[in-house]
Amino acid sequence: MTPVAQKAVVESPATAISAPLPPRPGPDSQGGAGIFRPLQALSDAVACLSDGQPAYAVMQANANVRTEPAVDGCRVGRAPAGTLVRIEGLYSQGESVPFLSLNRLEADSGFPSVGYTEDIQPIFAAACANCHGDLLQNAELKVTDYDSLLAGSKRGAVVVPGKPGDSFLWHQIATGVMPLVGKLSNSDKRLIYEWIRGGASEVRPQPPAAEDVWLRIGSADYNPAANGCNEPDNSPHTFINSTLVRFASCVAAPAAEQLAGYLPLSQEDNRGDIDKVLVGRVSRPFGLSGAPTGQNSVPAPTATTNTAPPVASSAGVTSPVSSTLTQTVSAPAQGITPQSGLGAAPLGLPAPSDDDPWMIPQGGFCIEQHLQLLLEEERGITSLAFAPDGRLFLGLDSLTTGSQDPNILFDAFHPSRSIAVYPKGYVPVQGDILTEILTESGRITGMVWRDGVLYLNRAGEVGRIVDGGVYETLAAGFAVESRLFHANNGIAIVNGWLYVSAGGVRDGFSDGLIAPGDGDAPAESLATSIAGGNPYGSRIVRAALDRLLSERTIGVFQTAARGVRNPYGLTADPQGRLWFTDNGATNVPGDTSAGDEVNFLDPSTLAATGDESTTPYYGFPLALAGMQKEWWSAPVLPLANTSAPTAITWAYGTIFYAQYGRDPGLYRVASVDGRLVAERVLLGWPIQAVTTAPDGALWIGTGSGGLYRLTPGCG
Repeated sequence: MTPVAQKAVVESPATAISAPLPPRPGPDSQGGAGIFRPLQALSDAVACLSDGQPAYAVMQANANVRTEPAVDGCRVGRAPAGTLVRIEGLYSQGESVPFLSLNRLEADSGFPSVGYTEDIQPIFAAACANCHGDLLQNAELKVTDYDSLLAGSKRGAVVVPGKPGDSFLWHQIATGVMPLVGKLSNSDKRLIYEWIRGGASEVRPQPPAAEDVWLRIGSADYNPAANGCNEPDNSPHTFINSTLVRFASCVAAPAAEQLAGYLPLSQEDNRGDIDKVLVGRVSRPFGLSGAPTGQNSVPAPTATTNTAPPVASSAGVTSPVSSTLTQTVSAPAQGITPQSGLGAAPLGLPAPSDDDPWMIPQGGFCIEQHLQLLLEEERGITSLAFAPDGRLFLGLDSLTTGSQDPNILFDAFHPSRSIAVYPKGYVPVQGDILTEILTESGRITGMVWRDGVLYLNRAGEVGRIVDGGVYETLAAGFAVESRLFHANNGIAIVNGWLYVSAGGVRDGFSDGLIAPGDGDAPAESLATSIAGGNPYGSRIVRAALDRLLSERTIGVFQTAARGVRNPYGLTADPQGRLWFTDNGATNVPGDTSAGDEVNFLDPSTLAATGDESTTPYYGFPLALAGMQKEWWSAPVLPLANTSAPTAITWAYGTIFYAQYGRDPGLYRVASVDGRLVAERVLLGWPIQAVTTAPDGALWIGTGSGGLYRLTPGCG
């Protein structure tokens, strides 16, 4: 399918800064290893792409774009000075195969970027020095010195360069035998594994000389020109020499205030008007547009107040709200400020309209459709999750459009439901192939991959599939009733805890208003009431993952947040903080909040003991009963009634979420002047699943079987 997109151009001055902002985690929907960071040199870009992440750079001079990584390659365009380019691969002069690429299938085995001195020694010095350091060498093994480590222990070599599976050191680490005290993080383990696999170098290897390195860039990153060669242009790639750029960032494009520091010297005087500097660029990254004009937005809660923002429409336009939701209370806020990680600027898009083009993105996005012939009008997609190697797991169900078969709709367990694997994931291939790994299932509404295991949330239970294995139930007993069989929905793993968005089975309004009475206790018990008496419903719940794997019972779950009705999507941002959507009640008067919300939860504020009384309490259905208590937590983004938000993920430095009800589609959260807005970038229905790929791209799945990949950069 040919990518198509629309772009909104808003010109406004950007704030100049003296240096790049400090590193921050980047677009990884489950808070994994993708780290946004400034880049200073070619070696940094090598490390970035070695992590499976794209690198970004700014052209320092006008450059010819060629079809081969050589000065005599065919010229097909021009990248003006100041252009921001996305680097997809690194090539040596004249070579047809990259020595490093985002597409690992087309590159060599991988350019090792991990060195003992820079990466491994600090880990061993912190975790292993007590037993294998300068003072003590158990088993005659010293790991804090490169030569000593390679020499091995009294049993022989413990590191076999290039072969982690044959290395005794990796076996001890992978099985958890070592270290004896404490434990290594997953990222530390990954570094050690990659270090051994890459050859166990003492220092990080150096890339070729800069003048011999060519950067492969995207087709949207230059201005096409007449082909200067006689032969037809059949090359699928375009290149520029690395000496013509200044490397800027890894994982995601720099924001406007960061980008100012990377412009060519001749343009420094104009860095206050970045949009004009980049006017010749075909594609535009996030963060280059200013605040929209004539459009109100929703304030982001601060760290010292818990004032509820006004209820907003899906496009961020404020609407009247009852006075019970606008009182200031004394409890700390559960919300965020844009400075704490959400740095995307508004795209200046108009409010949602029925006249918007169907499934055509707005705001400078490209869109690709996948699996069209296999899924569309046959199976619906209920959830998505990626493995690091690019495999995409899809939760499939009967179509959620058109007439519904009551035998399927009201059955929590049905043969039409399954999990299938799209093996190529974000790598386009000819001849799409799907392989089912689980059939005849309860509806799968949440999945996440972690350390070789696919964890999934399905009707009434949480389970897992170890890579290559079969489904195993980990905990059952979540609230399920009739067509609300998806009552437990999202799933996320953060810092050793598995989180589940556990919904209820009562509406709370159409099923009869729940009268809380006087005092706090009845209100605090509303969650159990809405969940039909189930103490694990109408909440965000969590369980220590190691304990869940050991005991395999719902009893290990504890409350993380209360006051929600049917939380659907759940994701972790790169700082390990949770974002979740909540479906409010139906048939609620328009000036009363029904609890349709995007909420924010910081796990670091939770007590490990699981004291439910100290957990935050969110919106539903406090407004219905006219209550306002000091323990109430304001949403970061209140939505219009019947918005019915569904899936949610972190991508491109911000939050994306979908809506099933009013003004349906895909929304992007942005910040401006300390306030949050949600702009619809895609009209589509019903979007039930969103996730972020290892390369940072955003994927969405619909109940009608549509599977799409969205990336920024189309004009």
